[in-house]
Amino acid sequence: MDVLAKKLGTTFCNNAVFTIFWKNDENWSVHHVSKNIEQLGYTPEEFISGDLSYAGIVHPDDREKIRHSVLQWDWKHTPCLFQECRILDHKGDVHLVAKFLRGQCDEKGTLQYVEETIVDITQNKSTGSFPVSENDYLRNAVNTAKEALLFLDNELKIIFANRAFSRLFLTGSSAIEGQSLYAIEDGQWNIPALQDRISVLLKDNTEFSDLEIESCFSNIGQRVLLISSRIVNTLNNKTGMVLLAIEDVTDNKRSARELKTSEAKYSALVEKGNDGIIIVQRDILRFINSKFLELTGFQEEEIINSTLLDHVPVDFRRMLAKRCAKALKDERSIKRNYEVDFFRKDGSVFPAEVSFSFISYENDPAVMITIRDIAERKKAEMQLKNSEKKYSTLVEKSNDGIVIIQDDQLVFANNKFIEITGYTLAEAIGKNFTRFLSTEYRRMFVGNSGKKLGKRNENLLKYEIELLSKVGKKIPAEINSSMIEHEGKPAYMAIIRDITEQKTREKELLKLIEVRKVLENVIESSPAIVFFWKADDKWPVEFVSENISQFGYSAKEFMSGTILYGDIIHPSDLQKIDRGLSRYFQEDENNISLEYRILTRSGEIRWIDERSVIKRNPEGEVEYLQGIIVDITERKNANNFMQICSELDTFFTPTTDVKEIFQQLIELVTQVKGIDCGELYLVDEVTGDLNLVAHKGLSFRFVNSTRRYAANSLHARVLKTEYPIYKLYYEINSMTHGIDLGFEGLEATVILPLKYEGNIVAVIMLASHTEYAIEQNTRSIIESIASQVGPSIGRIREQVHFQKDLNNLQEIFDRIEDFLFVLDKDGCILHTNSFLCKRLGYSHEELVGLNILNVHPQNRAIEIAAALADILAGKLSVVRIPFESYIGELIPVEVKATRGNWNGHTALICLGREIKEKVV
Repeated sequence: MDVLAKKLGTTFCNNAVFTIFWKNDENWSVHHVSKNIEQLGYTPEEFISGDLSYAGIVHPDDREKIRHSVLQWDWKHTPCLFQECRILDHKGDVHLVAKFLRGQCDEKGTLQYVEETIVDITQNKSTGSFPVSENDYLRNAVNTAKEALLFLDNELKIIFANRAFSRLFLTGSSAIEGQSLYAIEDGQWNIPALQDRISVLLKDNTEFSDLEIESCFSNIGQRVLLISSRIVNTLNNKTGMVLLAIEDVTDNKRSARELKTSEAKYSALVEKGNDGIIIVQRDILRFINSKFLELTGFQEEEIINSTLLDHVPVDFRRMLAKRCAKALKDERSIKRNYEVDFFRKDGSVFPAEVSFSFISYENDPAVMITIRDIAERKKAEMQLKNSEKKYSTLVEKSNDGIVIIQDDQLVFANNKFIEITGYTLAEAIGKNFTRFLSTEYRRMFVGNSGKKLGKRNENLLKYEIELLSKVGKKIPAEINSSMIEHEGKPAYMAIIRDITEQKTREKELLKLIEVRKVLENVIESSPAIVFFWKADDKWPVEFVSENISQFGYSAKEFMSGTILYGDIIHPSDLQKIDRGLSRYFQEDENNISLEYRILTRSGEIRWIDERSVIKRNPEGEVEYLQGIIVDITERKNANNFMQICSELDTFFTPTTDVKEIFQQLIELVTQVKGIDCGELYLVDEVTGDLNLVAHKGLSFRFVNSTRRYAANSLHARVLKTEYPIYKLYYEINSMTHGIDLGFEGLEATVILPLKYEGNIVAVIMLASHTEYAIEQNTRSIIESIASQVGPSIGRIREQVHFQKDLNNLQEIFDRIEDFLFVLDKDGCILHTNSFLCKRLGYSHEELVGLNILNVHPQNRAIEIAAALADILAGKLSVVRIPFESYIGELIPVEVKATRGNWNGHTALICLGREIKEKVV
């Protein structure tokens, strides 16, 4: 934050910019303040320790105004607030400041903290003049905001966009300022729903919030956005601006879809249970399993989203509502079970025993109610009361343990109880019943039975206990007890049900829910892509995780069969993979590990590490493969980088194409961490001019603006400094007083002189579009490379006669008015003539090293890749797939390709001509 504040301060009229984070309490106690508060004579420690508060430095006449505005601030619908006020420095002098406020709330929605970005505008106010637009102060403030913000004038022309907007849409603010909102990005913001809401905003000053739109943007692809807007005033409150606050919710939408898909997998356990299960949220049935439908006779669509209490008689509604409310309030399950009658579809009722468990369902608190049909048990209990004869038979045949306890002694036990505990009947009868209970439940049982005996209560008392078997095993059980007369004396009858299976299912369900949460988080954040492949030709895909989108494809395309997995494998690797899989299949190996290349939708080549498992049927035949793939392109590049660095002398051989060497050099250096673009200049031995010979990662406009610098130019003198220069690009650009190249968005930059025998023979400029500083480790690497490359370039320049021969050969190629180019076996352009460059609108340096897929339409990338494989295999010699020029023009061509050698390696020599036919 301090670095950003310092940078903003130097950028906007040297105004002091600092941030302060204070709590919305009586004194506005400070939790964080930027270090440059020292400009006012304070130290951050004074605020953090509590010796000073924010209210203590605000001018007394302004405190109530600020307190009132914060109290009235509808921060939920107005994400930011602009104010002017006065603050006091350590000496008591008054400073006029402009403030940008953002709020943070607690879980109840109460405003707890305020974060302010403050600009000291005292000097400008005192002089009565602003050397820059007032909007620059807003720009200064909102550039620290995390939200993507866009400011428009009343004609909907863009005044400026903050950094969060630029990062989200991969575009510089300066590139869109002054343009109509609906004209930027080729009209991608020309969305009817957005137009309607903004029209109402301008007409009636009616702000809007959370307008959801979905659109495809050229730089970032398909996105789902939430847009809020209102009219705000500038610091002088004279002119109004339209503020758009934009939130990208694409990932949240995708996660919701994945969660919905996964829920089906975990519902199987619930559906297979013997008990009815329903999930209730806000008294509404949100989930019903098949067992509950079987018990009630309803169809799911008849009762889903109905009210829970409508399904029970009036006598049970209050108790049911209170139990659900308690489970939600305590956020835990209720151990005790209850008896409730439920309605069937035909109007009849059936008795059920219910338990209440607190769960999270679809990210909201809910109550899961387990419903066991106890009609049979109720019937048995009634028969026990009404018929002594039936009592004995039913007890012995019951699926529940039944015991009678008199004077704390077990005087009767049925066969089921004996089976559960493992005792013989002779061993059990006469024992104190607490001996059958685990220690922690003995006191509970004695207390409950004592109350029942004391009150002569004949109603059932139900609760959970743990039985202790003969061998010491703890058995979860549910006990239903009542008072009876046994042999003329009061006794205690208990029906004991073994609930081990129920408890196990509950634990498994909770565990599965936790596992599901973990899996969702892992898949969402993991670079690994999960695949299930059929063991058929070109590996049709049965399942693929949604993060396949990192390669430009959707999971739906694979699972529908529109794209087969074999379609995206690099043609040169297909045969190798086929051989590898055949060996795994034949040798009964089940664990596969392969490295190969695939093509992204945009035609980019990526290296993949596949780890998969072969699944076979009982006969040993392969049914399918399941596994993951991980993009290891960066690791491959790192390995190549280490290899090239260790063999630079071999890399710079005079027999290699010089332009290819220079392009490979720039490709090599831009692989270093923190570097994403660069330019290489050669110093003209005669004139001393700097001429661009290779570049990467820069726009065509930028390259054209920096192709050559005269020897006596300020640019050349800066670039030919005797030592490395590490600065932000705008600082270097300001040193040269040249044209403004800020549109490129470069940040951290280094200029390295390359020397040979004490003289500068070349200069390399490296930069990053995202990093603000180059790490020390990166500096060491690129300076080491520079020290080795300089002498190599010097020796190459001494091979003048070799370069002349190369130039003569290039002259012959350039006079041919057909498309002449050379490809390696991976489809990369090794050489081309000027006619092809001119027709496609690229420079020679841009084409050399580019994959041929990139000069064809993206929707035909797989087709051209297959054609290259057929040419290499000798199956095809003529290709009729149109080129796509730099400006997007489709050029119908016929290309004849022949296998040959180029620099000792297999290559395709291609000769093409433009044909007169309509391109579809």
